[in-house]
Amino acid sequence: MKTLTLKVVMAVLLFGLGSSGLLAKPPVVAETAPLDIQVPQFDTKTLSNGMKVIFLKSDEMPLVSVKLIVPGGYILDPDNQEGLVALMNSTLRNGGAGALSPEAFDEALENKAASMGASADVESFSAEFKCLSKDVADILPLFADMLRRPQFDTKRFETNKADSLDEINRLEDTPDSLSRVILNRALFGQSPYGRWANPKSVTSIQRNDVVSFYKEHLGPTGSVLEVTGKVDEEKLLAQLESLLGDWPAQKKLPEYADAKPMGPTIYFYPKNVSQVFIRYGLLGFKRHDPNDFSLSVANYILGGSGFTSRLMHQIRSDRGLAYFVDSVMIPYNVRGIFEVIGGTRPDSVKEYLSVMFQVLNEYAKTGPTESELKQAQKSIVEEFAYSFESPFTAAARNSSLVFNHYPDDYLQTYRDNIKAVTQQQATDSMQTILAQKDWVLVVAGPESLEKELEAFGTVHKMSSIFEPLN
Repeated sequence: MKTLTLKVVMAVLLFGLGSSGLLAKPPVVAETAPLDIQVPQFDTKTLSNGMKVIFLKSDEMPLVSVKLIVPGGYILDPDNQEGLVALMNSTLRNGGAGALSPEAFDEALENKAASMGASADVESFSAEFKCLSKDVADILPLFADMLRRPQFDTKRFETNKADSLDEINRLEDTPDSLSRVILNRALFGQSPYGRWANPKSVTSIQRNDVVSFYKEHLGPTGSVLEVTGKVDEEKLLAQLESLLGDWPAQKKLPEYADAKPMGPTIYFYPKNVSQVFIRYGLLGFKRHDPNDFSLSVANYILGGSGFTSRLMHQIRSDRGLAYFVDSVMIPYNVRGIFEVIGGTRPDSVKEYLSVMFQVLNEYAKTGPTESELKQAQKSIVEEFAYSFESPFTAAARNSSLVFNHYPDDYLQTYRDNIKAVTQQQATDSMQTILAQKDWVLVVAGPESLEKELEAFGTVHKMSSIFEPLN
């Protein structure tokens, strides 16, 4: 739809001038029929230890994808050892497993043209592999060894630790990454959701710390295993039960409270760049918020829809103040993030911020228009089709929903829930976010901007992204 719109605009610009010098009437684009979106049927089983296994069979290609999601993630980083979770995950994969050394484990995967990895997010651990269908029975025991019998090889651990330190030390190289760290730390304050690895914390982590953490926090409780592709479900389920069915439960996760806002704050990081990076953040909403559909629609209109959003229209299209500006909502099991992200020239920062605050304040009061609402609902429903571009995409979305305890019919009812959002609901739900006074503004740009930023509040100048926050 966006491509068609761009073509129409170009046609008007190139060919639309008549002899009178007026723009000709643009051609009419025919209304397309609604997309026929079929939600796949997933088959859910449960291992004897309580782990859910979700199958989505597809014979289109001789490939299999297996992904495990485990509750936990970066929020479990111990105090003063931030970065431990990331180190555990990297060494879990490349530190050897079972009876195989790191080199032998790598070779076993290479011989089967298989890929395997482990990673983490804020609230979860993940491990996955992809292979040819004919090799899945051979790769699955290696996967089980990685999960249950990792070696955490000392040399690989030290290499990963050095790589982690190098990556952390490069965070301040780009305005994007450094502003992200500052915003998260400031927005979540002392909450575990605001922790971030730093050189001192990573340096303190030893191999024994990783091993102890792994034993406590990796296990089947609350975990979801997704299996997608050309498989014999009955045989694979029996093998999974044999390999993982007696995996003992891990330590129970703590309960977390919502973060306590630190008040309206501006953080300025001087950096000699031609493009100033700006992040504005507020606490967002939790998963399963009763207003999540109305918030999704309202945010789509405000800044989540790209070139058609209000922020993009008024900041870029009308005034040429930014190459991009987006608004993003990330829910967690606690109140998550609402964020406006943009970039502008150093000489346009003050005008950019003035317009941004104006748009946010007006939207908080009036919400979307009826026409904006209808167009957004139509676009969101159409874009929903991308969730099912391939069986692997569909399975990934579904497993995430199951892991986060969404209703079984969430995908089936998604379009109707989006269409049911009213103008008043969209306005009221977004107002609960935008009316907050405890915002955080992070600006990374030339030193000369500090005085201009004082027009918007007290400015805290930073020399390091890891220094204590006011």
